[in-house]
Amino acid sequence: MMAVWNGNRWKYKFKPMRNKILVTYNLLLTAAARVQKAIGIRGLVIVFASVATAMACSWSYITDRSVRFNSYRTGRGFYRLPPLPIMYDSDTGKELSVQDLISNNEDTEIDADSTKISFEELWNQAREAVENKDLHKAKTLFEQYLRSTEQTTIDEEPGRQEHRNSAYDMIDALTALQEGANPTAVKNYLDARYAFDSNLEQNAEELVEQNHPEKNLHDNWDYLRAAILYSKNLKDDALRAFLAHAAKYPRSEKNEAALFMAARIMMETSYVYDHSDCGIMGRDRSGEPLDSSDIEPLDKCQDENWRSAVKVFQKLIQKYPNGRYSNDSRGWLAFLYKRGSERELALAEYYKLLGNLTDRNARLAAKESLHIIGYEYDDETLDRLEKLIAGDVNTAMAYAYHRIYDYSIDLTYQESYFSYYDGSNEEWQRRLSEKQRVADAHKAGKHELSRIVRFATAMMKRYPQARISGGFVLRFAESQMELQNFSEAKKLASKALLMGLSGELRAQALWIKGSGEHQGKDLRAARATFNQLIAEFPDMKLTEGARRLLALTAEDQGDLETALEQYLALHYDYDVAYFIDVLLPTDRLAKFVSNHANLSQYNELLYALGIRYMRDRRWNEARSTFRLVQTKYAPDASSFNEDYDFSKDPDWDWQAPLIKTSWVMQDLKTIDVLEHLEKAVETAEGDEAKAEALYQLASFQFDANSLLFYNPAAWHGQRFELLAQLDTSDNMRLPGESQMIFEYSQLHETLARAIPIYEEIFDKYPKTKAAKDALFSEAVAQERLADLNPYWREIYSRNLFVGQRVVDITDIGRIYPNFRWPKSRDGWEASTRTVHGGPAYPTPPKPAPKLTLAQRIVRKLGILTNQFSSKLKQKTNDVMEILSSLFRNNVYIILIGSGLLGIWKYRRGRQP
Repeated sequence: MMAVWNGNRWKYKFKPMRNKILVTYNLLLTAAARVQKAIGIRGLVIVFASVATAMACSWSYITDRSVRFNSYRTGRGFYRLPPLPIMYDSDTGKELSVQDLISNNEDTEIDADSTKISFEELWNQAREAVENKDLHKAKTLFEQYLRSTEQTTIDEEPGRQEHRNSAYDMIDALTALQEGANPTAVKNYLDARYAFDSNLEQNAEELVEQNHPEKNLHDNWDYLRAAILYSKNLKDDALRAFLAHAAKYPRSEKNEAALFMAARIMMETSYVYDHSDCGIMGRDRSGEPLDSSDIEPLDKCQDENWRSAVKVFQKLIQKYPNGRYSNDSRGWLAFLYKRGSERELALAEYYKLLGNLTDRNARLAAKESLHIIGYEYDDETLDRLEKLIAGDVNTAMAYAYHRIYDYSIDLTYQESYFSYYDGSNEEWQRRLSEKQRVADAHKAGKHELSRIVRFATAMMKRYPQARISGGFVLRFAESQMELQNFSEAKKLASKALLMGLSGELRAQALWIKGSGEHQGKDLRAARATFNQLIAEFPDMKLTEGARRLLALTAEDQGDLETALEQYLALHYDYDVAYFIDVLLPTDRLAKFVSNHANLSQYNELLYALGIRYMRDRRWNEARSTFRLVQTKYAPDASSFNEDYDFSKDPDWDWQAPLIKTSWVMQDLKTIDVLEHLEKAVETAEGDEAKAEALYQLASFQFDANSLLFYNPAAWHGQRFELLAQLDTSDNMRLPGESQMIFEYSQLHETLARAIPIYEEIFDKYPKTKAAKDALFSEAVAQERLADLNPYWREIYSRNLFVGQRVVDITDIGRIYPNFRWPKSRDGWEASTRTVHGGPAYPTPPKPAPKLTLAQRIVRKLGILTNQFSSKLKQKTNDVMEILSSLFRNNVYIILIGSGLLGIWKYRRGRQP
C-alpha cells in the first residue's frame, strides 16, 4: 500500500503484486522451514511480520540493492562478506543463503520446469536404450544423467535421489559387461531394477527369485533382494541381508551401499531416530529454558542400535573416505551424535561436510543442518570442537567462516520498528528490551569473534606455513575485520594473496584488503584494490559488492561522478535517483551526462538534467535539453483512474525505462508559464503593478500540483518516503548531506518556492494591496508545507522552516488590523483569490433602489425638519443648561438672601 499526496488530501494506492511477490512468498516458506529451529517460533513470526509489512506498505520492501536505502546494511555492514549458502538456483547459477531466500530480489525468478524437463528426457532416453538392448548407450546416458544432476537439488528434480540411486545401481550391473557377463542377463537385472523403482515390488521379487546363473551379477541380485525387504519394512530381515552381503562380497562395487543401508537400518531402529527430545541442550525450540524432565536420559538415547549405527557409519567413512555415501554417512553420523548428546562430535562432522571442496550439495546440506542445530554453545563445547577439527585445515577454515558470518552477526537496533511511540509503559519496556537484546547480541558476537581469532592464531602457530592455506589466513583476516582491527585485517589479507589464492578466495582476499584500506582512510589504495577485484572477477557474485564498495570509496573522495557510474552499472535505481536529483550539482550533472552518451540510461539522465535546469530557472537550457529527450506516448494514469489528476502523477504500472511524452509536454508548459510570469515582473511599472506581478508568479506555484518539478522516471512514486527515511538514518555519508536534502526539497516543493516570493512582496511593497494577500498566502503555504508529508513534518518539528520567518494568522491581524479575511484558509487559491473556486469574501449588501423626485423632496424636507428640530432642541437644552448652572452656582446666595429677606419682613411686620 502506498500513500500518494494529491492536492490537499492523501490517497492510497495498492501497487499490483507481480510474480516477484509470489516468488518471494514461496521462498519465505522455504526459508521458514530451515530457520525455524534456529531462531525460534517467535523469531520466525517477527521475520514474517516484518517482511509482510514492508511488502504491503511503504517503500522499504526488503532490498539489498542499494547503498543509501538498504534494508539490511548500514555502516560497516557493507564490508561483510555474504553468509554461506544453503540452496542453489540452477537458473541463475547462484548459491542462496537464508537472507537471499527472504530478500530474493525482483530480478530472481526460479523456473524449475526448464531443468526438470531436460532431466526427465535424459532419464527416459536411458530407459529406451535398455528396452532396445543398447546397453552401452544406456550406460553412457546413465553416467551423463549422474553428471548432469550432481549439483541439482530436490527442488529442481523431485525424483533426483531415487533416480541417482537407481542409476548407480544400473551402472554397477552394466560394468559386468566388461567382465564378460551375458547382455541378456544384465538386461534382466535392469528390468528388475526398473520394476523395483516403479513400486512394483511383487514383479521385482518374482524376477529376483528366478534362477540367475550369471556369477558376475550375484552381488547385484543379492543387494536388490535386501532392498526389496527394506521397502516392505521388514527391517530385521533387511539388516541381516545387508550385513550378509557386506560379509560375502567385501570387494563388490555394492559393498559400500550394503554397509550404508545396514548402518541406516540400525539408526532407524534406534530410540533416538523417532525421539527428538534426545540430545536437546539449553533451550527448547521456542527459546524457553528446558524442564529437565523433558530431556530423555542419555542411556536411553545411546542404546545398542545407536552404538552399532555409529560404529558402522564410522567404518564406512574410514573404508570409503571419498565414496558415494561418505557424505551421507557423515550427515547421519552427525545426526546420531546430536541425538546422543555428543554435540561437539556432531558439529565436527557438519563442519567436515561444510569444508568439502568438491561436493556442493554436501556443503549446502551441512549449512542447512547447522542452521537447524543452532549456534549457541558454551565455551567448553567449542573448545572440544576446535581440538577435533584443528588437524583439518579445510574443516577449520569452514568453521571459522561459518562462525564469523552466521553467528557473530552485526545486529543493529531497528529504530524503524518503534517509530510510533504511543507513550505507554509497555511500549517503553519493549524498547528497553530490544536495546538490551541487541547489546547482548553484540557482546556475544564479539566474544565469538575473539574466539575465532584465538583459534586462527593457534592454528598458524601450530603448523608450519606450508600446512596453513591462504584460505585459512583469509578467514583470520575476516575475523580481524569483524573485530574492527582494520590494520591487521589488511595485513593478513595481503599475506593471503601472496600465498597464491585463486578463484573466489582471491576475490574475498581483495575484498578484505580493500575494506581494510578504506577503513584506514587509505582511499587511493582502496580504490585501486576494488578496481582490481572488479577487473579480475567481472562476473563473480562478489562483483556487485565490490562495485558498491568502490562507489563508497569514490564518495569519500568527493568523486560523486565515479560513484554514480557504479550505481548505474549496478542498476541501483534509488541511489541513481538520489544522485541525479539531489546530490550532484546541476553543472556537474550536465558534464556527466555529456560524457556518458553511450550509457543505456542516457535518455533518463537527459530528462533528469532538464528537470534540474527547470528547478534552477535556466529556462533556455531546460528547453534545449527536453527537446533532446526521446519520449514515448503512453496513456496517463488518469485515463484509467479518476483519482489521478496530474500528468506527472506516479504511475505504479509504468515499468519501462522510457520517458512519457506527457511528462515532457507538462514540463515545457511549466517553463512557458513561469517565464511569462517572470517577464511580467520585469516589465511592471509602479509598486502596485510590480507587487501584483510578483504575487501572480508566487501564486502560480502556490496553486500548482506538488509534482510540478518532480522526476517520475527517477523516483517511481517513492521520493519523499525514501528521503524521509534517509534523513533520520545512519546512511548519509557526505558532509552536510542533510542540508543538501533540505535545500533540494525547497527547490522541489512548489509551496516552498512560493514562500520567498511572498516574503519579497511584503518586504518591498508593504503598502500595496498585493502585500496583504501575499502575507496571508505565505501563512497558508507555511501551514500546508508543515504537514505536507513525513519529511516536512520532521523539518518543522525541528523548528526549521522555509524562508526568513514563519508567518501565521496572528501575524496578519497584528500587522493589518483591518485585514479583510477570506471565508476559509482551506481551499484558498492564491492566484484567483478564491476559496474552492468560489468567492473568497462575503457578498456585500445590495444598494437601495433609486428615489423619485417627490420622494427625494420629501426626504429632503424630512432631513431639514429633523435638522431644525435638532438645532431647536439643542438651543433649548443650552439655555436650560445655563440657567441650571447659574442656579447651582448661586444656590447658597439665594438661600441666604431668601432667609435675610424673610427675617426682615418678619420684624417689619411686628413693629407698631
